[in-house]
Amino acid sequence: MDLHLLAAYNFHKFLNGIKTMKATKSDLPLRLETVEDQFVELWNNMADLWGISPTMARIHGLLYITGAALSMDGIMARLAISRGNVSMNLSKLVEWGLVRRVHKRGDRKEYYESLSDVWEMFTLVANQRKRREIDPILNTLKRCRDALTPETLGPLAADEASLRRFQRVNDLLKLLSLLDSLAQRFFESHRGLREAIELLAQEE
Repeated sequence: MDLHLLAAYNFHKFLNGIKTMKATKSDLPLRLETVEDQFVELWNNMADLWGISPTMARIHGLLYITGAALSMDGIMARLAISRGNVSMNLSKLVEWGLVRRVHKRGDRKEYYESLSDVWEMFTLVANQRKRREIDPILNTLKRCRDALTPETLGPLAADEASLRRFQRVNDLLKLLSLLDSLAQRFFESHRGLREAIELLAQEE
């Protein structure tokens, strides 16, 4: 199944899983925990779309849905994940910029909280996926193109077979380079991406 369709399906399941019955105040903690569990599972299922590991997705999902600054011990207890696994994935989330370390007065523990702006989160994830997936493709295409130039092949570059391959590689490289340039402009800031998408939506 296409990743985008799978993501939509999982989000639909998440929404359907939330019960609409009225809850009393004493029921609220359990009801909130149920929603949190469903959301964390949703994030886990969407890990491939985000380009991150399921554990990384679950930790981020918990921090985002609760909106709370949680300690490593708190995350371990809530998600039943080992300390080493939590530590490694928190470091990655901090490196990506999706999570930041915070300190509480009088407490020596480190706490972690998620970004709350969904546009900023999407921009950071898109940038990371571009760096890991699109940039290597562009670099490989450039090497293929350069291998077919007169500087590399000499007179053989004028051969019909060489020219045909050069043209196809170069056409693809031009297209992806243009898309990459547009993406860089949009992802310079989450505000720029949001404005661009909202503008496109208005034109429909």
